[in-house]
Amino acid sequence: MIGAVVVLYRPDLAPLERLLTSLGEQTDKVVAVDNTPGPPEKLSTFFERFSFCISYIPLGENKGIAEAQNIGIRESVSGGCSHVLLLDQDSALGPGMVSKLIAAESELLKVGSSVAAVGPRYIDKKTGTPSYAIHRGWLLVHRSSLDPRSSEPVETDNLIASGSIIRAAVLQSVGMMRDDLFIDFVDTEWGLRARSKGYKSYCVPDAMMAHSTGDAAIKLFGKEIYVHSDLRRYYKLRNAMYLLRLPSMGWQWRGYTLRWIPYYLLLNLWTSNHKLRNARFLLKALWDGLLGRLGPAQVRLETLGLSGDKSSLSFGEGR
Repeated sequence: MIGAVVVLYRPDLAPLERLLTSLGEQTDKVVAVDNTPGPPEKLSTFFERFSFCISYIPLGENKGIAEAQNIGIRESVSGGCSHVLLLDQDSALGPGMVSKLIAAESELLKVGSSVAAVGPRYIDKKTGTPSYAIHRGWLLVHRSSLDPRSSEPVETDNLIASGSIIRAAVLQSVGMMRDDLFIDFVDTEWGLRARSKGYKSYCVPDAMMAHSTGDAAIKLFGKEIYVHSDLRRYYKLRNAMYLLRLPSMGWQWRGYTLRWIPYYLLLNLWTSNHKLRNARFLLKALWDGLLGRLGPAQVRLETLGLSGDKSSLSFGEGR
C-alpha cells in the first residue's frame, strides 16, 4: 500500500482539490496534515466532497513541515502502508507518476541497490524550469539534466521532499525527518543522512510533477533567483550553518555550503532596502545555527522587529 502525506498551510483549495483527486487515483491512502493556525472548520467540510477517504489531521498551529511530515508518515505506516509519498499542497502529479516511481524502485531493488527514495522530474510552475540530478563537489554543484523520455533512474545526492516515495523500512533504518529544523534543508538533511548509511536516492525522468519553488522568481545576472520571506531566509541560513556540524552531511556538502553562506549573505544584503536591519537579522540566523538554537523562530525574530511577511531573495540550488 502507498500512503500519500500532504502538508497544508493556508492552502489554495482549487489546486489542492486537483492534487487530492489525482492522489485518489494513484495511491491507496491519503493523509492531510494541516499546519494552518486556528480552527479547521473550513477545511473539515472541504474534505467531505471526495469519494475516497482522506485522513485529515489539523494541528491548530504551524509546527513546521518536518513534524507534519512525521505525523503523516506515522499515520500512513500504522495504517499498513509499505511506502509513503510526501507532497506539498501546491504540487501536481503527472499521469502515472506514482506507478512509474514504484516500478523504478522495484527494478533498482532487484539489482541490489540500497534505495533511500525515488522522486520525479519536476517542472517549476512559475518559471517552467525542469529539475535535475544534483551531485555536489567541493566548490560547485554539478547538475545532470534528465531526459523525460527515459525511465532509467538517475542517482542524485538527495531529492526534494515533494514527490519523493520512501519505503517504511528505510524510514525505520534511517530515521524520521528532523523536526527541530522546522523547515528548509529538512529533505537535504534526511537524504544525506540516508546516504551516510549506504542508501542512494534516484530521480526517475519520465515520472513527471509540477511544483512551486519559492514564493516568486526573478532573473539576476542571468541566474534564476527564488524569492522567500524574511522568516524563510532565517531558516535557510540558520539550518545551513547548523548542518555544517553534522558528519552525516559529508565533506562535499559542507565544502560547498561554506562557500554558499557568504555568497548568500552578500547578495541578500546587496539587494536589501534595509541593510542594517537585515545584517542584524542574518547575523542572528548564523549565531543561532552556530549555537544549535533550533525549532520555531518567530518569537526570536519579533525581537528584531521582523516578521514572516517581508520578501527577500534566496540564492542556491533552486530551493
